[in-house]
Amino acid sequence: MSRMVSFVVLVVILIVFAVLFVRVMQSFLLPLFLAALLGVVFQPLHRWSLRVCREQNYIAATFTTILVLLSVLVPVSAVVTLATLEGLSLIEQLRVENVREKLADLRAQFSLDIPRAGDLRRLEASLNRWRDEQREGETPVFTQAAVDNLIRRADNLEEWQKENAKISYPANIEAFREVLVNLRDSAPETIERDDALIAADAEFRVFKRDFLGGPYRAWLTELANPTDEQIEDLRQSTLLTASSPLVSLGSDTVAIVGKLAFGVVIMVAALFFLFAEGGKMLNAAIRLSPLEERYVRELVGEFDRVCRAVVAATLLSAVAQGILAGIGFYFAGVQHAVALLMVLTCVLAIVPFTGAAAVWIPTSIYLYYDGHTTAAILLAIYGAAIVSTADNIIKPLVLHGQSNLHPLLALLSVIGGIQALGPIGILVGPMVVVFLQTLLKLLQRELTSLDRAEEGGAVGWAALFRPRAAAGNAGTSKPGDEHHHDSFSSSEEDSTATTHSGDEHDKNVDVKTRPAEKPNGHGSAGAKGSTSGPKGKSKKRR
Repeated sequence: MSRMVSFVVLVVILIVFAVLFVRVMQSFLLPLFLAALLGVVFQPLHRWSLRVCREQNYIAATFTTILVLLSVLVPVSAVVTLATLEGLSLIEQLRVENVREKLADLRAQFSLDIPRAGDLRRLEASLNRWRDEQREGETPVFTQAAVDNLIRRADNLEEWQKENAKISYPANIEAFREVLVNLRDSAPETIERDDALIAADAEFRVFKRDFLGGPYRAWLTELANPTDEQIEDLRQSTLLTASSPLVSLGSDTVAIVGKLAFGVVIMVAALFFLFAEGGKMLNAAIRLSPLEERYVRELVGEFDRVCRAVVAATLLSAVAQGILAGIGFYFAGVQHAVALLMVLTCVLAIVPFTGAAAVWIPTSIYLYYDGHTTAAILLAIYGAAIVSTADNIIKPLVLHGQSNLHPLLALLSVIGGIQALGPIGILVGPMVVVFLQTLLKLLQRELTSLDRAEEGGAVGWAALFRPRAAAGNAGTSKPGDEHHHDSFSSSEEDSTATTHSGDEHDKNVDVKTRPAEKPNGHGSAGAKGSTSGPKGKSKKRR
């Protein structure tokens, strides 16, 4: 009982210090994870460095780390920086006039212009302002002349409907005019005026929906007809969101850059020690882990496999698609945003079911509506035939059938990883799912072995607290020996120790008695004589 209490206390203390350890190392988990990722992916390069450096481990680790920095971190940093600058330049070049011109072309192409937009917007603005005052508990103040102005605007809309009967949509303008007349004739600060204002606002919404062509077309028409204030607000908010952490010279920018640089240093240092002392670290983890060695090695092997499947295959495919797409964007005439579109292609190529098509399709549409029809068609053909097809060629070559993650589960793990951990969740999400699958397989294997042990006469779950050899021999124990199977096998350890000491005692006795028998010349004969009884003694007397 005291040993069980000691074990529970030890587990509680271990949990407390494990939580403290995670809190201390929390800011370093992402750099360490990336270092482990790079260490697994570039392990073949490290083995080549070991051969070149004649098995000088630390020299080879230094050489491999430098190669990883030059081949991965420097190009990625340069491309991301260039893409950020291109994105900021595009936002800076975004002007209200340019957006209005593009939207006008789009509306003309799909017939999304708002008929009599001035009259319709004035009606909506006046009714919304009066209703907002009413919702806030205030009394809307407006004159009969103001309502007459709205009635005349409604007449203008009716006149346009009659002039364009072939292209206009049926809308009940009479009902809307009637509620406006009731609103005008109602007495100020009365319940009748409040009810008339509510009815006018509701009737206007119905009229506007029908006037613009129904719910869906009305929504598209309003989306394609933003006001200048809405365009400018969107531009300013986008510019502030994109540039505030990068362009501003405040303390937040310095902190972000310092944190990023420190994380890179930690990642590089961890990568060096993983190359130099990875085997020692693994052996130490095996010694400290409560799991059996074969389980730990299976988990490490699964991490290696998943890294190569998820990281090597996915990232290699994404980078290849980004480079191929960048070539297509350059020759299609989008030179001012090639780096930005390449980065977007690489990122979206990692996400299942979307891929690089989420970038080259909108780019082709933009080129088409910008007047570059030939370039748009060629880019669409190139994207479908070359860029998106590269994923189906590269991944099978790298994986060789190693990936057993269902596509739907892969998609959900990527989306969930992004929501929980940010961009790094694209890599962590699938790995967490695969590790869970592996742990479930190990648990199932252990439970199966316990079931087999029970069928053989073992004590079932108590075998978890005993060595496997003892658990295997439990089936031969007698009913009277049940008191020997204490928790943590304390009695078994005592019996084992007694047996070993007894064996050592027998060996010592044997070693001591044999030399004593040799001088008399009765080495083997003495042994025989000891079993021959009185007859042996009578022979000796003769």
